[in-house]
Amino acid sequence: MIKMWDIDTGECLRQFVGHTHGLACLQYDGRTIVSGANDQTIKIWNAETGECMVTCEGHTGLVRAVSFCKDRIVSSGYDQSIRVWDATTGTCLLNFQSGHSSWIFDVNFDDKRIISSSQDGRILVMDFAQDLDTRFICR
Repeated sequence: MIKMWDIDTGECLRQFVGHTHGLACLQYDGRTIVSGANDQTIKIWNAETGECMVTCEGHTGLVRAVSFCKDRIVSSGYDQSIRVWDATTGTCLLNFQSGHSSWIFDVNFDDKRIISSSQDGRILVMDFAQDLDTRFICR
């Protein structure tokens, strides 16, 4: 479960219940929370209401990292894949399977690149800046 706390009073404001196994990562932008867990899912939450709006399914291992911007999410995990998701529908738009040879610990992106780090000791930079379709990346 995710808990939102008032940092001034220490009061628990809201609980976000929905993952069936341990939480591994989340990102919060003031309105939306995106979380990944050992249940192999990504959940998109309305931070004001606590409602789970979308569940993204497709990873086959722990979802270790999520990064989101507007209507795109990039995730990675222990299945060694990096995935790009449509945050409004939960549809997997891209699935990169061959970049790392071990667990992926972190991922981030902008409108031109996806950058990931892995237990394999490598940092992977996928650069979409030239001659590639960037419509699936943060707009």
